[in-house]
Amino acid sequence: MTERRTEIIAELEKNLENSISFFRSLSPEQLSVRVYTDGAKWTVKQVLAHFITIERSMHWLFKNILSDGSGAPEDFDVDRFNLTQTKKLDGLTVEELIEQFKLVREDTIAIVQEMSEQDLNREGMHAFHGHGKLERFIVWAYEHIRIHEDEIRKVIQ
Repeated sequence: MTERRTEIIAELEKNLENSISFFRSLSPEQLSVRVYTDGAKWTVKQVLAHFITIERSMHWLFKNILSDGSGAPEDFDVDRFNLTQTKKLDGLTVEELIEQFKLVREDTIAIVQEMSEQDLNREGMHAFHGHGKLERFIVWAYEHIRIHEDEIRKVIQ
């Protein structure tokens, strides 16, 4: 495996471990705290569900770009996706969400392991970032989670 892929995989694995520890450390009261007051108005638990739904959708994006596709469709509405998909997991427990997140992240890692170094340079469209390289979109998987977790920490202090 090449250096960039090795570093990305290590970050994905580290982020997974840190996220699991973080969410397991939270009390039921903390998990029910509302993190956002506009848009999706997610609780802490729903943010974890968001990690699952959005990263699962990124698998489609990665595979599309890897097969010479253009990436996210122009009419993809990320806000609508976030509002509708996360709610579908509301009935799951935190442990069930953690298990699903673990499986989704393991799939992300498997996709990166199968890639070549050159694949990281492929370009396509991302619904949030616009046009860019596949490497940037994969790195966003763990950066995105860090941003949300920092926002959670601010509201539960």
